[in-house]
Amino acid sequence: MITSDWTSPDPDVEAFIDEYDRRSTEPDADATTLFAASFLALDPARAVTLTPAVLAAALSARRGMFDAAGIGAIRRTDARQLRLDDHHVLVSVDWTAERADRDPLRLESTFLIRREPDGPRILVYLNHHDVAALLTAGG
Repeated sequence: MITSDWTSPDPDVEAFIDEYDRRSTEPDADATTLFAASFLALDPARAVTLTPAVLAAALSARRGMFDAAGIGAIRRTDARQLRLDDHHVLVSVDWTAERADRDPLRLESTFLIRREPDGPRILVYLNHHDVAALLTAGG
């Protein structure tokens, strides 16, 4: 039974999220190394098992979709963790995506992260919104 409460991220988890944010915003940075060899990606419309190679192929399309929707800077506004055991932690993260001449867009995700000997890896990546639909609809 999980008896912990949601807390601020542990230092290693905070550093991992910082690295995720950095790699997600720098065009030449490789975010795929932060994921397990296969991981589950979910949103309200779908659930799929991916590999980092498949993710890499989708990232440029996602960046293009954000650019086409007028999304500017994306900044993390909050992060919390729920320690499940010595190796696994749920991390809930909120971001604000700036948009020209419009209210910012709020993006929310939850990760299931495993602490591996060579560093944390994302096992489950849950987007709480169908991002493609959100951007297409104009949010």
